[in-house]
Amino acid sequence: MPVNLPSRPSFGWLALVLAALASPVTSRAVASDSGAVATPGVADQGVAAIPATRPMVVVRMRAKDRCGPRCPEWIMAEGTITPETPGRFRQLLRQIGSEKLPVVLDSSGGDLDAALETGRIIRSHGLTTIIGRSEVQGCAPRDPVCNVGRRLGLAYAGFVSIPGECTGACLLLLAAGVQRIGYWIAEAHFPALESFSTRKAGADAEKLVGTYLADMGVSPGLIPRIRRNSLALSPAEMLHFGLSTGRQRVEDFTGSSICAREVPAANCVAPAVAQPPARVSARPAARKPAAPRSTRVIIWGGIEEM
Repeated sequence: MPVNLPSRPSFGWLALVLAALASPVTSRAVASDSGAVATPGVADQGVAAIPATRPMVVVRMRAKDRCGPRCPEWIMAEGTITPETPGRFRQLLRQIGSEKLPVVLDSSGGDLDAALETGRIIRSHGLTTIIGRSEVQGCAPRDPVCNVGRRLGLAYAGFVSIPGECTGACLLLLAAGVQRIGYWIAEAHFPALESFSTRKAGADAEKLVGTYLADMGVSPGLIPRIRRNSLALSPAEMLHFGLSTGRQRVEDFTGSSICAREVPAANCVAPAVAQPPARVSARPAARKPAAPRSTRVIIWGGIEEM
């Protein structure tokens, strides 16, 4: 039986395919807690979304544990080092005053000039630096809701865990500590000096880093190793080059037991007590003596003033 073929071939299927290819793919923007937006469409391509940069937060932390009348406190420095980081350190240290609170670092690095400036601030205050992760319990520094009206310098509650991250320019902050606690980190990556850049006109980034590390007491043998190539530092190399000053653990500086000693650690702080309002005396003010009044005496025939 003959089959009747259409006089013209149908291209409907081809039109559908071309329309599907031409239509734009809907991209999903993933917002972070800092308000930045991740690269659109990355998740749709089967690749994990790239997290947005989180500028470093610099806040006071207090151990949330049964540590008696005094508990360990420290400075949480978490996130990317930005040009605003030195100012945040200065502001918090003004609030802290003379207390020597260790700085717990958790950062992948960031701006070189800000790191060098922040490091000199840390050294000038004689602080200890530690690689660790500050785990916040309750209201977190990046939570915009619970921080409304929060007093500047009020400590957040939490504890320190390991491992923390400290790579790139973060290692410059670590080097600033009078004691540097980084032995127990799994691995620390120091980038090649030639990869650093500075915003200072006419300055050489390699010389700035070299001078800084020498001022901080880091072994000069580190410079030739990182001049052209990045270096993954083992715990033994952290000790060898002076980026870690000993084998102390994080809990030796932030654990509640350090406040139970006969002589508590310097960063064991009593809770702040609100100052009572000024008392107003209920005693009435003394009255001024009244001015003497003249007395008139009526005498027969006239008036005489007494």
